[in-house]
Amino acid sequence: MTPRLARRLAAALATLLLCLPAAAQIGAPPEVLSLRLAADTEKIVAGSSFRVALVATIAPGWHVNANTPLEDYLIPTEGALAPAEGLKFGPPAYPAYREAKLPFSDKPLALYDGETVIVFEGTADAAAAPGPRTLRATLDYQPCNDAQCLAPNQSEATLEIEVVPAGTPAAPANAALFPLAGARSPEEGGATEPAAGTAPAPESGPFSGRSLPAILGLVFLAGLALNLTPCVYPLIPITVGFFSRQSEGKTSRTFGLAVAYVLGMSVTYSALGVFAALSGSLFGSWLQKPAVLVVIALVVLALALSMFGLYELQAPHFITDRTGSKGGVLGALTMGLFVGFVAAPCIGPFVLSLLTYVAQQGSAPLGFALFFTLAMGLGLPYLVLGTVSGSLKAMPRSGEWMIAVRKVFGFVLVALAAWFLRPLLPEHAFAWAVALPLLAGGVWFLFFEKAGAGVRWFRGLKVALGLALLAVGAWFVVPSKQADGLAFRPYSDAALAEASAAGKPVVIDFFADWCLPCKELEKFTFTDPAVAKALDGWVLLKADLTKSASPEVAALRTRWNVQGVPTIVFLGPDGKESLPRVVQFEKPAAFLSRFPK
Repeated sequence: MTPRLARRLAAALATLLLCLPAAAQIGAPPEVLSLRLAADTEKIVAGSSFRVALVATIAPGWHVNANTPLEDYLIPTEGALAPAEGLKFGPPAYPAYREAKLPFSDKPLALYDGETVIVFEGTADAAAAPGPRTLRATLDYQPCNDAQCLAPNQSEATLEIEVVPAGTPAAPANAALFPLAGARSPEEGGATEPAAGTAPAPESGPFSGRSLPAILGLVFLAGLALNLTPCVYPLIPITVGFFSRQSEGKTSRTFGLAVAYVLGMSVTYSALGVFAALSGSLFGSWLQKPAVLVVIALVVLALALSMFGLYELQAPHFITDRTGSKGGVLGALTMGLFVGFVAAPCIGPFVLSLLTYVAQQGSAPLGFALFFTLAMGLGLPYLVLGTVSGSLKAMPRSGEWMIAVRKVFGFVLVALAAWFLRPLLPEHAFAWAVALPLLAGGVWFLFFEKAGAGVRWFRGLKVALGLALLAVGAWFVVPSKQADGLAFRPYSDAALAEASAAGKPVVIDFFADWCLPCKELEKFTFTDPAVAKALDGWVLLKADLTKSASPEVAALRTRWNVQGVPTIVFLGPDGKESLPRVVQFEKPAAFLSRFPK
């Protein structure tokens, strides 16, 4: 089996898993994509190199999957250019994709839309015979929009071009196409600099759909929470105590030094945010490479091992020497500038996640605002304690209990290392890779961890931490209980005649294996108890239209006037349609709205 055929089979099976709010068309597809070929020169000169662009113009409101989908089971867009006499072509270079979270997609999808340009580097043999050539290209793709998803399709384009002898002048052509073309081959993967006019990727992840104030609030709370990590918490009383000694116990001076310290932190983190935004495409493309993801996972794993006490990670001396070598405001500012490096083993994974988000957005003001807010969250304890320095005596000392907290972070960081490998792992393996360290951590803290046993207030917290780790780990691997779906029977004329003879109403569900919204109906609508109750007493039949080119499917489609799938037909006891058809995914409430109350 060839790799191309294997990918096709895998894609056909995997469409069972993806749900989109669409009605997938079986009949002749509408004109949603036009294809043409263009060369960067009017003629091809023997012995020279040239470029050919395969230009796909996608109708407004439609899109196709990128060549490197974010999920390996999606059908990729693939261009191919057949060799011609005396002409050879390299692998295609695909354009940058945009990420979009569609209304019913669980995760962001990698999409092409608008004018999509795929470039082939070509060479002409020095001995190529002069004369005309016909270049032939194909494009395999599956177009979708927010309401429809067509069957996988292939389009073709040709270009007539002349080969001329070596030394013959040839004028350049189609210059506007090639600067917009992709700058990577399939082997390189990832996204490149977006073409002009490409829409920015919509927000995804934990900030999806949230307003800017809400996002800033979440980042501030995260910064505040990071103060409880084992790398940061011990620094708070030491640093504020250092300020207090320098200011001879005067609260106003202690507060001033704390302000300078926090401003130093804000400069470091804000610069990181602006850098991530300005180099967003580069940063994002690196994070798409498997090798980079493996390296990140190994770094996080190394941080986890340091939390277990296998070794100590320390900032270089040229940093630690500067954090306490100077006094006054300048010394406090310098300490703040470098404290991020000292705390990196604990706060680094969160900072990396935030950097990824900022890189996706590509907004320098947003990057500055988010990381400045993070610094304010991290710095709030210093400002408060700088004002009320007597509160230092009330803070729990970082003794044995902090050793136990370090191990909590160790188990969580091992799980985080697995999380970064998600694009490289099967979904089942990914769930267990994340769950096992969390489950192991929960068992350890409940039954084996002895550190902090002498601290009364920490005993209950340790039990709570253990139970929390067990709960989160179990959440990853314990399948959620779903209601049983409706019991459909295969469609046949005999089953239809039997229902008619019994005077029973009939539901015919026309579906296809590659129909994404069909699977969404099965998963979300046909498992709803109210839907099952409404269809109680109906004869449920399923008609498989997967093989859309077969004569049997064509006849069935014509007989029932099925334009696309899903299509659900409701027949009364008299054999005539009694309710409006379902022609796309519908949630239970919309599905039930057609039934009389």
